[in-house]
Amino acid sequence: MAYSGDTRRLHDNIYVRSLIGALRRIVSQPRTLIPFLWILLVLFLAVFGPYLIPYKYDETMYDDQGAIMIAEGPSLEHPLGTTSEGYDVMSRMIYGARPTAITGVLGGFLIVGIGLSVALTAGFVGGRVDDLLMRITDVFYAIPLIPFAIVVLAFLGGGFFVSILIIGFLLWRGNARVIRSQVLQIRERPYVLAAKATGASTPRIIAKHIFPNIAPMAALFFAFGIGIAIIAQAGLAFIGVANPFQPSWGVVVRNAYNSGYMADQLAWSLTPGFLIAFTVMSVYMIGREFEEREGSSAGAVA
Repeated sequence: MAYSGDTRRLHDNIYVRSLIGALRRIVSQPRTLIPFLWILLVLFLAVFGPYLIPYKYDETMYDDQGAIMIAEGPSLEHPLGTTSEGYDVMSRMIYGARPTAITGVLGGFLIVGIGLSVALTAGFVGGRVDDLLMRITDVFYAIPLIPFAIVVLAFLGGGFFVSILIIGFLLWRGNARVIRSQVLQIRERPYVLAAKATGASTPRIIAKHIFPNIAPMAALFFAFGIGIAIIAQAGLAFIGVANPFQPSWGVVVRNAYNSGYMADQLAWSLTPGFLIAFTVMSVYMIGREFEEREGSSAGAVA
């Protein structure tokens, strides 16, 4: 059975209305409005932050006597104080939003993209393809992130994007198994069997019948992937195997810890941890809201 232009437009409109409806629900509830506004702020700082910072992120601050302001507490000129090297903490927080956002978005796309591709192929095709892909997934489960990252980064250097690629390359395994189990159920539903019987191609069946029903779960795992990527990259930065010269929030935490002033300059040591935690929590809450609301109506797109 061929799909007419009107049918395709109907599906397109359903997707658009679904996205718009999800955004309206997110901004209409206090529990998701604040996280949504926070994510917008982080993205705004990621794009424009380097042009808005009061000082360069690596500019040394001096007091009136010409001495370096080492681990100074908060003041009007430096609301979050300074680091052990005399850098303005607030400027580094604002500047660090960009590498943190890049880590989350790119890492999230890699995690859910690889996992979704494996899940759709294994779940829908089945048979030997399913067995092979699941055995590959089992192999990736056996690879620990931190030791693997240490070895790879030792050979390739502690590059910022290399660390993100390692995170995405390893951490897709969890969502692949969960989404595959959903695909296995959806492929046996009457409308999917009817589409097969009428000669619809595999890509069309996946695009029109399978994917719309797993999209809410994929959105949730994308939110998980963003949070996991940010936390994992911060962990790699903290133990010193990621690029220490890319001032993400994770690197700022590491610098505060290594400085010896972590207990004395709390604004420096606690602020990046709070920013990481609140960003991860915000992304998770938005993803959970989207999954709960859209999951109940996904069958309408079938």
